[in-house]
Amino acid sequence: MHKGEQEALQDQLCHVHVTVYLNIRNGILRLWTVNPMVSVTREEALGCAKEHRWMNLASFAYDWLARNGYINFGCVEVPMPPVPPRRGRRKEGPTIVVIGGGVGGLGCARQLEGLFRHYRDTDTAPRVIVLEGRRRIGGRVYSHPLHSLDTDLLPPGLTPKAEMGAQIIVGFDHGNPLDQIVRGQLALHYHLLRDISTIYDIDGSPVHEVQDAMDEQLYNDILDRTGAYRGKTLVTPTAEGDHDMIDNGRESLVDDGLTVRQYEEARAAGTIDLLVPTKRVRRRRGVGHKTADLQTNPDVVGELMSPSKEHPAALTCQATGWKLNPGCSPHASLNLDPIAGASRKQNLGAVMNEGVKQYQRMLPLTPKDMRLLNWHFANLEYANATNVDKLSLSGWDQDIGNEFEGEHSTVIGGYQQLPYGLYSLPTKLDVRTDKIVNKISYDATGSGKKTIVSCEDGEKFMADHVVYSGSLGTLKHRTVEFDPPLPDWKSGAIDRLGFGVMNKVVLVFNEPFWDTERDMFGLLREPTTPESTVQEDYTTNRGRFYLFWNCLKTSGLPVLIALMAGDAAHQAESTPDGEIIAEVTGQLRNVFKNAIVPDPIETIITRWASDPFTRGSYSYVAAEALPKDYDLMAQRIGNLYFAGEATCGTHPATVHGAYLSGLRAASEVIDSVVGPIEVPTPLVPEKQSNTPNEATTTIIEPKPEPTAITTPSRISTDKQRRETYDQAMWTAIYAEIGAMPTRPPKAGLNPFLLYQKDYWAKCRDQCDETKRASSKNPAAKAGRDEIRHALGQMWRNAAPDEKKPYLEQIEANRRTNDETWSSWKTTALEWERKSYEVKDQWCAANPFEQWEMP
Repeated sequence: MHKGEQEALQDQLCHVHVTVYLNIRNGILRLWTVNPMVSVTREEALGCAKEHRWMNLASFAYDWLARNGYINFGCVEVPMPPVPPRRGRRKEGPTIVVIGGGVGGLGCARQLEGLFRHYRDTDTAPRVIVLEGRRRIGGRVYSHPLHSLDTDLLPPGLTPKAEMGAQIIVGFDHGNPLDQIVRGQLALHYHLLRDISTIYDIDGSPVHEVQDAMDEQLYNDILDRTGAYRGKTLVTPTAEGDHDMIDNGRESLVDDGLTVRQYEEARAAGTIDLLVPTKRVRRRRGVGHKTADLQTNPDVVGELMSPSKEHPAALTCQATGWKLNPGCSPHASLNLDPIAGASRKQNLGAVMNEGVKQYQRMLPLTPKDMRLLNWHFANLEYANATNVDKLSLSGWDQDIGNEFEGEHSTVIGGYQQLPYGLYSLPTKLDVRTDKIVNKISYDATGSGKKTIVSCEDGEKFMADHVVYSGSLGTLKHRTVEFDPPLPDWKSGAIDRLGFGVMNKVVLVFNEPFWDTERDMFGLLREPTTPESTVQEDYTTNRGRFYLFWNCLKTSGLPVLIALMAGDAAHQAESTPDGEIIAEVTGQLRNVFKNAIVPDPIETIITRWASDPFTRGSYSYVAAEALPKDYDLMAQRIGNLYFAGEATCGTHPATVHGAYLSGLRAASEVIDSVVGPIEVPTPLVPEKQSNTPNEATTTIIEPKPEPTAITTPSRISTDKQRRETYDQAMWTAIYAEIGAMPTRPPKAGLNPFLLYQKDYWAKCRDQCDETKRASSKNPAAKAGRDEIRHALGQMWRNAAPDEKKPYLEQIEANRRTNDETWSSWKTTALEWERKSYEVKDQWCAANPFEQWEMP
């Protein structure tokens, strides 16, 4: 269970029913992941419950999943519940103002629009307004149009663009919400990236693969050894249910009276046997989701964990092909403890530099080896948008273990299609561009006072709730005035966390002179002192054009994007364009000596630190940061909420992290507007209800006809007698009027699914053929996701006449569903009326007080 689920249900849910709940919840999730083009309805969610008594669990699971952004998110229309109209004029509000039109802000606004439909109220008219300072939306997701050349290499409707900011989707698998949006709802074209194939040295020669691998092994060993000084994660396990039963779709019907809270507290205290003597305790490995659970030992010097001595560093190097320096023992190893413990706020760079120096004493490292090692340093600085000397030793990778899986990819035609999709589908959001916010007067106490959002042009917006999704950089620069000022705990987290810079140089050429089948290639950089073997001499230049992206497949033009990472990113902020372009072009001519490398016909240089709307690129864990800082960044203050990648401790510095933060902020706002999810009492009714509410219009579906009377273990005699009495009563009802009419199945209402059924085989064959041609493997077959993506594109591009029969079939299905449902409802209500009559007669003839168990 998620921590939030457990907190809501722990006092009302029996611990043995956790398995039932998880089966229902996971069933609802499957409905969504199978087809994210259509929202999951409450009726469909209730259908995941096998029995009527589990309906409350299904209803809670549906609300919890929808409210927390696990289903019905993105560019999909959320179904409106049937609420009878009321007379009179609708009241205004609530009004929510979202500041910032990036992925976090747009994702929050879109989710709020959906949640207001989910919790429809005919008395009020809620409004969601997005204020964006720029003339465009997208924030740090910005695809800049390229005007120098035309192309016919892109799919219809797409134009050449280059990514100024975010560029990579780091894997669609295992929960990335961008999967449902990018591939499922928007059906965007994307290109899967392949690993780097070549790194070029300063003389233009390619680095030998063996030397590259040997130096990478040294770098990885040093980085792995710094993990010994990582802050230790305290795992707080939550209720899991029975794994075997969940895997087999089975459920426990026994109720031993212990709530989830009672059971989990006993499990944590090791006293389960006292409560449930026959219970076998399962050892579990939980996953902590909140970064606040990450704790660093305050006594760094005395308690630091040393790296394993199992395999000495020198011996490992020998095994991978290195020769040791004369006099170096094969049992020599690295000792990073002294430098790691030299400061309570030690940085990663100091320890890694020491690791390099110790390896220099063991191995004959040449200047070329040093250039290779520092290329990997530059790659780490690209991932964190800062020099390694600024990263926290104990927490720089505090999000480890939360990565999504799958191949990295880029969006063909521009990543900015994602924020534009969030803005425009299913209906356009109320986005006001050119609105530069300079002051927010908010209600810090949450007493209900209106918030005033002031803009530079003098316009003011009144709001009940405000979501600030601007970058951490703008908060650090105090770009917006908060009234009252942000509390110390919030401003402290803002100041302690880092906000780094990574810049790009975009180069457009008439013709490609590089290998267009490679997605990227790397360049080694010379130290400030040529041929130096001093590690510190490499810091300044190692990130300067260290990696080039080949963007031909995504832009349709011969485009290279050179990265400026670490110190080089800051150098780009103040270096003239001409100087940067001349240097990078010279580097390319040095590498591709056998080709003609002309001057680029179009160039763009990003300077994110100078952008007043971002003041940088993305966040990192600075040496001064504390484990709780990302959580503090996310925490609301009264009616002021926060979103953005720097508020997502599990996925910082990513687009999907920004989007997830928007879903979280929307959930917090809706909790304030409509209140928390109501948990019915009782959450799980008794197996048979003895006094159904005759005034309700809800159809109560009784249990299937019993074949035998069973006696649950560990229940009281009275409870056993009551259940046996109820079963006998229902047996008499079934014998008198038969079983309740079966609920009719619903015909499909998604035209795409009908289209998919007809065209799957054809599309699969086409994809298989394309796969064989691209891989030159006659036995290659396309994956399910590739076929699904191609089908989505086929449906989007289908002519109206081609779609018409499917749309007509859906309308026919809808009419059929309405008719069959109405007929079943009438029959079921009549059956229910008769069941009450038979029940009353049977109970009168068999009073419970005088009834004897068989």
